[in-house]
Amino acid sequence: MHPRAFLRFSGWLALAAALLVSGCASGPKVDWSKRVGLYSYDEAVKEYGPPDKKESTSDGATVAEWVLQKGMIYGTPSPGWGMGWRRYGGYGWNGAPEIHSTPDTVLRMQFGPDAKLQSWKQYAK
Repeated sequence: MHPRAFLRFSGWLALAAALLVSGCASGPKVDWSKRVGLYSYDEAVKEYGPPDKKESTSDGATVAEWVLQKGMIYGTPSPGWGMGWRRYGGYGWNGAPEIHSTPDTVLRMQFGPDAKLQSWKQYAK
């Protein structure tokens, strides 16, 4: 395959992968503000499974975290010189990938002593 064609192909492939990842990450949005005071810890465990992290406070509240989506680490090829030869010099890929990463998406919920949702926060970690 010609190096320019490979560069074009890898660009389209990276775009398709980015669209696929962003399309998979979206889903039905939960309005957590409507669940405050109504949603219980047991319902959260039924919906999300056991929390990835759980702590109890001295006042009887429970703070639990669920990792909703694991982050990714991936590499993309970077164009460079040094492989192959043409009449006017080298061309090709230098073999050094560009490393990219995405963070974990975490949902933290705080439940009161009555096991009802008091507050929540979704963030990237």
